[in-house]
Amino acid sequence: MDNREKTLDEFFRKNDSQKKRRGDKREEKNKVDEYLASVAVEKPVKKKTGLDKFVDFFRITSFKNRFDENKVQANQKPYASEGKGKLAVFWLKLKNFFIRKFSFEAGVDILDETSVLFRKNLVIRNILWITNLVFLIFILMATEGTNLKVNLIVAFGFGIVMFFTNQTIRKIILQEPKTLQKQQIGEYISGFYILLMAISVYIKLRVTLGQDPAIGYFSITQAGYALIYFALVVLALYQDPKLLSLIFKVALILMTIIHVTILYDVYSYASSFSEMWNYLKGPVITDIILRTIVLLVFVLALYSTAKISEDMNSKRKAELVKRRTMEKDFKEVVSDVFDVIGVYKLRSDEHQEKLQEKSTRRIADMAAKLGNYLGYSPKLCKEIFDFSTIHIDKRDLLSLSDYDNKEVLDESDFRKIREKTIIGSVIIKRLQLEKKGEDIVRSHFEKTADQDFIKEMNQVQNNRESQVILLCQMYDILRQPRNYKRELRHSRAMDLLQLEFHPYFDPQIIDRFVKYSDDFEAIYYRLSQE
Repeated sequence: MDNREKTLDEFFRKNDSQKKRRGDKREEKNKVDEYLASVAVEKPVKKKTGLDKFVDFFRITSFKNRFDENKVQANQKPYASEGKGKLAVFWLKLKNFFIRKFSFEAGVDILDETSVLFRKNLVIRNILWITNLVFLIFILMATEGTNLKVNLIVAFGFGIVMFFTNQTIRKIILQEPKTLQKQQIGEYISGFYILLMAISVYIKLRVTLGQDPAIGYFSITQAGYALIYFALVVLALYQDPKLLSLIFKVALILMTIIHVTILYDVYSYASSFSEMWNYLKGPVITDIILRTIVLLVFVLALYSTAKISEDMNSKRKAELVKRRTMEKDFKEVVSDVFDVIGVYKLRSDEHQEKLQEKSTRRIADMAAKLGNYLGYSPKLCKEIFDFSTIHIDKRDLLSLSDYDNKEVLDESDFRKIREKTIIGSVIIKRLQLEKKGEDIVRSHFEKTADQDFIKEMNQVQNNRESQVILLCQMYDILRQPRNYKRELRHSRAMDLLQLEFHPYFDPQIIDRFVKYSDDFEAIYYRLSQE
């Protein structure tokens, strides 16, 4: 009893009768294993050091992270909150909120420069809202002393500027149509705004609070100075070297002016060069030079990071362009293959199409029955039946019309097209087997079948399952009229299969078909009358 469980792909594998038997292979493999075991040198188990265990821990962790990234997001969402408490669900929603508001590539086509810059402007605008709150907090913290009313008026003025600037940026980047020029204007306004606002906040703190009130501690004024560096970091998020180059030059000039006017009162000692030099030399000029060097190094690091990111994005875009070109070619090739299959199966009229379908059903039933008589498992017999009828049952699936209007295919589209392609390849194999049967019968009736022809035909899908289908198909062809022959009776068809067509089949398959020929004749007669 043959209990092999096979898939449709195994119909395409050849059976080589000259290969060694499975038992001989297993015995030979056991001998090889015994020999290798006898000559192998047993190595002592290497004891893992603490460093090895540390590296293994991070290797396992990184594998889990990569594994989680491969999960389909659509499948994660329904179970993301399952079995979690209210606090965990709240933090999960908060996390998703920040990802949605501050993610640069959320649903953005990176090949569309306008779409990418629009998304960056939206994210930077969201960051500006938070930055404005920080600026207001710093300004309000400096409203102390006798000038409280003046400081509050100044803080209110800062708030007005922040509000109208954000509204202007919003109007520019959201105005239809969203052109690249509008997005670039919004980008430059945002860049200069956040830099000038940070400098203005620092000047206000410096003028209001004067010298650091707490020597040796990180004061509000020093924190305000750090806000300028924070503004430069926000600008680097644009990853636009041209914008950064311009902003960094402006920042260097403005910071130098601030160092010699706001940070140190150099202008108060500018009545003569010697007096100014006496003031600058020592810790003052050292502090200014160090601050300038730190700013230059910081600017250089940000510019290099942005430049590297831009180069990587350029390469990524180039690869994506190539991929989309291949996607388009792939879709066109698959469509052409499907059209060829459709043309090949096209019949002259509806009546002929129905006859072909009835013939396919007869062949499938007889092939499944013959597989049963050969001792195949029910599952394998079902697969033989499905393969026999796949070019009839699945041909309507061979269409890509649903994707004609889609310029970009997502992963789901590729998965569906791949499934259609697999079905198309199986149908091609089934049509090849059908053509093989027609060619064999015609060649023998026209007396053109020689040894070379028989050898050539036996190289096409010569496994046992294909032979089962081919034998039933050739029986059906013999019973049906063709333009090169008339229809034959059952007895004459059986004689030809045994005497004329036996070189194409395993003897056991022919024997089973002949032994139960009455059953196959009954199947043919019953399905022909329906």
